[in-house]
Amino acid sequence: MNFSRLAFLLLFFILVLSHVKSADWDNVPFEQNYVSLWGQQNMRLLDQNREAQLTLDQNSGSGFQSMQSFGSGWFSMRIKLPPKDSTAVITTFYLISDKGPTRDEIDFEFLGGNLNQPPILHTNIYINGQGGREQQFHFWFDPTADFHDYTLLLNEKHIVFFVDGTPIRVFKNSKDKGGSYRTQAMKVYATIWTHPWGSGGVPINWNDAPFEAHYRSFGINACQAQSTNLQPCDSSMYWWNAQKFWELNPLQKQAYNNIRNSSYFIYDYCTKQPLSPEYQVECQGLSID
Repeated sequence: MNFSRLAFLLLFFILVLSHVKSADWDNVPFEQNYVSLWGQQNMRLLDQNREAQLTLDQNSGSGFQSMQSFGSGWFSMRIKLPPKDSTAVITTFYLISDKGPTRDEIDFEFLGGNLNQPPILHTNIYINGQGGREQQFHFWFDPTADFHDYTLLLNEKHIVFFVDGTPIRVFKNSKDKGGSYRTQAMKVYATIWTHPWGSGGVPINWNDAPFEAHYRSFGINACQAQSTNLQPCDSSMYWWNAQKFWELNPLQKQAYNNIRNSSYFIYDYCTKQPLSPEYQVECQGLSID
């Protein structure tokens, strides 16, 4: 093991330890915050309803959603992805306002792989119906072997994507730089489905079906939206809105830059050429110093 990889792993474990919660707030039963969305016949609740198994077979996929909509918060889920050849299998954890043309959406999408093509962590952000803000990563661990934490921090200053406590993506809410977001309350969704988009057109291998994704941690630390006015969800009474969460701390910045400057970071819409005019100003405001 070379020094740079050892340093990366050491920093990763320090970050994990720093995110250990003193209270087991997320170990709650599924029905406290979520309901089945579709494919109910392909969803099983396990471990006293503290784990959900979503299954994709040739008949259907499946999914669930939160009962409430939120304007800010700390949204986290522990997920174990489908093993074996999961080409064209798409497992998700995301926030979305609705499915209309002006939706807001923040995505973790896990694109399945095989022995020759590792799975990909795909992220995207839609603002008022406009997406195209994709960033992609390879995993530095096997996401099919065990559960890992995937978290979205949403406050008025930024959106932060975390994997096991490591920040991998930051989107700043900078209106003067085109990065404004969050005009609508959003629900939490989790699904499994298939589409050739997730594999560059390679078809799914049904010989390895059924494909099973497992979810845990059904607590939600978030501000429930009471109306279309989201300003109350920016209140300092919510811990994720405190000033220390307005930007990454020095340790987080180091971990973030380690990921972004490594071979794990494989695609960034901001480096696409030619860059669409609507993203040029926005991308100038996304660096982390």
